[in-house]
Amino acid sequence: MKIFILFLILLVPNYATAESTINCHCFQDRSFNHRDTGAADPYFLATTQNSFLALIYGVDKRNIVKAKMAGENGAQLWVLFDVANRSGKDISQVKAIQAKNKVWAKTFAQLNLPIDQRYRQLSNDPEQLADHIVDLQLRKYMGASVSEVATWRKLGMNRKELILATMLTGNPADIYAAISSKGQTWGQLLFNQGLLDSDAIKHELKKQMSKS
Repeated sequence: MKIFILFLILLVPNYATAESTINCHCFQDRSFNHRDTGAADPYFLATTQNSFLALIYGVDKRNIVKAKMAGENGAQLWVLFDVANRSGKDISQVKAIQAKNKVWAKTFAQLNLPIDQRYRQLSNDPEQLADHIVDLQLRKYMGASVSEVATWRKLGMNRKELILATMLTGNPADIYAAISSKGQTWGQLLFNQGLLDSDAIKHELKKQMSKS
């Protein structure tokens, strides 16, 4: 009995640590810190992108997080969800078809996917295809124009930065300049606009997307 109790004592801390790691989604900092305003920036960027992805395709954000924790590539998820949405297929069906075809071009052809020329050209480059998909969604849901998105891309903004910058009040180019050259942080900008956690970010995204 004493041995069993000792085993439990040793096990519980390890279990608690493992569960904490799962709950934090691999991010140690998930809230704004006045002493280190950029500490939670990776989390804010990731949770904003995950919320945007979830809202667009009507999926549970927790499933996106679980998929990434299981090793699913972020770009691959954008392509999977977008192809599933365009084809009317379940994402598991798309994954099965893709696993068999190996390349997206064959999957697009098999599904007779309604896509633009650029989409088709990028079929062999999931990273660039994911960028293209995000650009299309920013135009559709966040009111960005073709020229604006092109300008922001030329500045070097990645998918996460584009989504977060277009959500914030202000010109995304100016926001990115403040981040990249003036020492500002995403956490500080979010705090200044009263967006203090992932729920507030999701609510703000949902509000802006409803205007489209």
